[in-house]
Amino acid sequence: MAATPVPGVETRSDAAVSRGLSLFTRLFLLILACALPPLVGLGWKMMDTNADALQELVRHLHRSIVGDVQRAVRGELARVEQELAGLGQLLFAPGLGDDATRFALVGSRLAALGNIDFITLYAPSGQSVTTVKADEVPTPELASRLDAGLLQALTSSGHLVVQGVRTSAQGGPVLEVFFPIVRDGSVRAILGTQVKLGELCALMGELGEKFLGSRENVFVVDKERRLVLHADPSRVAAREDFSSHGLFAALSGDSSFGTDMAAISDFHHGGQAMVGSLEVLSERGWAVAVQQPQSVAYASLSEMRASILAALAVAALVALAVGLLGARQLTRPIRDLVAATRALAERTFRGVGERVTRRADELGTLGRAFDSMALTLEAKEREVVTQTQVRAALSRYLSPDVVELVVSNPEQLRLGGERREVTIFFADVVGFTRLSESQPPEVIVALLNELFTFATEIIQRRGGIIDKFIGDCIMAVWGSPQSHPDDALRAVQAAEDLRRWLDVGNRRWRARWGIEIQLAIGIHTGPAVAGNVGSEKRMEYTVIGDTVNVAARLESMAQPGQILVSEATRERLGESGLELVPAGERKLHGRTAVTSVYEVPA
Repeated sequence: MAATPVPGVETRSDAAVSRGLSLFTRLFLLILACALPPLVGLGWKMMDTNADALQELVRHLHRSIVGDVQRAVRGELARVEQELAGLGQLLFAPGLGDDATRFALVGSRLAALGNIDFITLYAPSGQSVTTVKADEVPTPELASRLDAGLLQALTSSGHLVVQGVRTSAQGGPVLEVFFPIVRDGSVRAILGTQVKLGELCALMGELGEKFLGSRENVFVVDKERRLVLHADPSRVAAREDFSSHGLFAALSGDSSFGTDMAAISDFHHGGQAMVGSLEVLSERGWAVAVQQPQSVAYASLSEMRASILAALAVAALVALAVGLLGARQLTRPIRDLVAATRALAERTFRGVGERVTRRADELGTLGRAFDSMALTLEAKEREVVTQTQVRAALSRYLSPDVVELVVSNPEQLRLGGERREVTIFFADVVGFTRLSESQPPEVIVALLNELFTFATEIIQRRGGIIDKFIGDCIMAVWGSPQSHPDDALRAVQAAEDLRRWLDVGNRRWRARWGIEIQLAIGIHTGPAVAGNVGSEKRMEYTVIGDTVNVAARLESMAQPGQILVSEATRERLGESGLELVPAGERKLHGRTAVTSVYEVPA
């Protein structure tokens, strides 16, 4: 739509402005001059590449440490198995003398070993036979009888079986193991002992301190997440529970550690960001865990990032210095636009000024468009104010639906109407003449104003319109200008609401003036002509027809507080569930046909 010229306001068309370098091009050249994006991209690429390489290095270090721990554990258990097999030879090999001689040889051998102080000999049935130990070792404690599950495991495997971590008589952590002595394909005896874990715990501490920054960072747990090996032997002896450790919360897999699994994950532990690795010793149901603070693992990455960020900051300062040289010229029209926008928000419709509209770039185009928009908004506001004032004035005389019809479709303001099915509602104050004679006019007007105010609110809330006030009588219509499928029901519900409200109104009026009133209400549904009636200079929106007369007759024959409806209205109620009481057949004044009348019970 072409803009309408406004007298006194100078406008310039886009065609009259010479083409120049666009604002986008100027900004683009400024950014290229600073070369900031390539530098940022290169910096981030370097950081990502270095981060990937460092993460792979950390994984390799963790795998190497885990491998060392696994080899140490497997080697230690293999040596224990070999030593127990050698002790079995001493106990059962032929030609070594009687039992006392054999036990003495075993005791001497135990005194020379560093990780085993005793063995307990069990019969194949699992019953303890005797215990042989080095002389200086206190008497150890092992089960006097082995359970069936352990015997089954020893018989089926034929190899060393680890029962778990225990606390020795000296208070240190030991590993309780059992080994079957097999001769001629059958278990001849079973040897049980406790393997000292001091050397393996020391190894955990050395690996953690040397490669991971702390002795606490390498440990082994069993399937119950309890410590098996740790740099602190006392924590192993206490069987410390690591179930809540962040590494196990972050990893998923076989919770029983019965299958081979290796994983690495980031987690938090003790309020510190960590990176950790885990690998399962499936043959033992153990898992070797390695952890390291991310600040330590990625220390070089942090230094590299700091250097790159410093370079980026210097480049950003250079870009800022160069940008400031042109920013003053570029932002001047933008400031004018901002000021004009704020003025527009304050409902002051002024332009942005020729300093912007004469520009040949996008800001000039925007300024000219803004000026046009301001003029349009000013005209629209005047139109809205006018319509608001018209609606506010009309709403005092007409219903909201009729006001909307008049304002939105002024071309329909002509004499004539259309045939519609409507429901007419009449409510009249019973004994109004006698009431007027007994009360001052000011009281009567105040009472009617209160009555009509609440009646109007009730009727409009139920979707009806007030057609007119006739003295002390209210005429309302449902079905015009807007219709609803349940207009008849809405009219009856409005009558019930008005009757109920009248109880409240009467209490107020008795307290103020010592009077009360009753309403007689009549409702009828049928065809009528709805439209504008009157002359070209003075017209009124109303409904006309026999339906209006019938509703008025019903109201005139209603008793105080009574609501009468016609047969036609009752039929339109359908399955609404509203119960009506037959009031007989009545012959209405001016009609030959008999009308069936119904009462809405209180």
